[in-house]
Amino acid sequence: MARTTGNHAKRRRCVARIKFWRRSRVASDVTLGILKYKDPSKPLRRNLTFTIIKSFVRRLKREDYKYSGTFQEAIKPVLIIAQVFALMPVRGVSSKFAEDLSFAWSSIRTYYALVTILCFGISSGYVVAYATSVTFNFDSVETLVFYLSIFLISLCFLQLARKWPVLAQEWQLVEAKLPPLKLIKERKSLAQHIKVITSVATTCSLVEHILSMMSMGYYVSSCPKWPDWPIDSFLYLNFSSVFYYVDYTRFLGIIGKVVNVLSTFAWNFNDIFVMAVSVALASRFRLLNDYMLREARMPTTANFWMQCRINFRSLCKLCELVDDAISAITLLCFSNNLYFICGKILKSMQTKPSISHTLYFWFSLAYLLGRTLILSLYSSSINDESKRPLSIFRLVPREYWCDELKRFSEEVHMDNVALTGMKFFRLTRGVVISVAGTIVTYELILLQFNRDEKVPGCNEG
Repeated sequence: MARTTGNHAKRRRCVARIKFWRRSRVASDVTLGILKYKDPSKPLRRNLTFTIIKSFVRRLKREDYKYSGTFQEAIKPVLIIAQVFALMPVRGVSSKFAEDLSFAWSSIRTYYALVTILCFGISSGYVVAYATSVTFNFDSVETLVFYLSIFLISLCFLQLARKWPVLAQEWQLVEAKLPPLKLIKERKSLAQHIKVITSVATTCSLVEHILSMMSMGYYVSSCPKWPDWPIDSFLYLNFSSVFYYVDYTRFLGIIGKVVNVLSTFAWNFNDIFVMAVSVALASRFRLLNDYMLREARMPTTANFWMQCRINFRSLCKLCELVDDAISAITLLCFSNNLYFICGKILKSMQTKPSISHTLYFWFSLAYLLGRTLILSLYSSSINDESKRPLSIFRLVPREYWCDELKRFSEEVHMDNVALTGMKFFRLTRGVVISVAGTIVTYELILLQFNRDEKVPGCNEG
């Protein structure tokens, strides 16, 4: 009870500080405007009226106030799409301000997420039973790994949703202390970058799913379960491991297809979310680095470097908090990608029974490889940006070098700022080489045990 009270008190203090910061910025803007347009020969009331009119005209320019450059504003579309597919049941995600976020068990979003998690759990149970007691081969194990990982992913995002409001408020507090984004291009850069990532990844996953259904259509047309009912044959085949134990009905078939679509999105969203968070964290380190770079060759003081060091420490602490919240999701990302890449490369030498199978297989493999590579590069960019101040410090003239700057340099050199997979590994640029080496190693081992020369046809497997 004491811990709960403490958490509520901490949250109230965070909200109060954020609101004070927002009021302070508004007040300072008005004050600066009065001072800027103040004319000794004109009364203060006229100056104030002129300032208000200028402010109103500026707000008419939509681009000038549409983007504020905050993380909450940038991640908003990602969270809205996630909630459509029963992930991240947080209230207030359409707001630009973190203090409007909240989590409640008694919410339609949460009920929707819980029902979906229950469906994932039931599906996983049937798949486990089918793989262990009916057909135990590489394909059945692949399906088993897919549904179990989706069940774990949905649980991780539910747990993250409980922490997200406080985490987002802490993020907003750290952003408020960083150098301001003055240009419109700078303010909308992060939001547009995340939108591009989300759009491309979602489109590719949609194309992959359509190709998957087309390849399944080969079996529906060549060897249907019910020749006169192609839709029912498709729905049955889509969830055949479950309908081995449960009598098929069209309603259950539709439910099974919905669960399949939700699970496919969750599997792809896992990577999208980690990429978006990585891009946002790296952009905040980059903002501070660019600010220091502009000032490095100019006369600087110890106070300047002390403030930069404080901001850098705040970003490091924020990265640690984010990692504690999403490290399980990160681990599932890389372990899933590694497993399915190995599995698909192993199947690359098999003869496919149709053109639709060939198209689906090679698109899926290319998308998976590209997604994993981009995820690794985006995740490692956090560590790259955290080490970049070392090259900036070399630009500072000797006469402006001080003890505070030396202390800052030592901290940057000693710190190893990066996201992790539950502390098992750190996402640095070297992880790309490590993943590639692991894939090659396991592939050589799996090839020795692979005896399937073609994908099972209609009456095979």
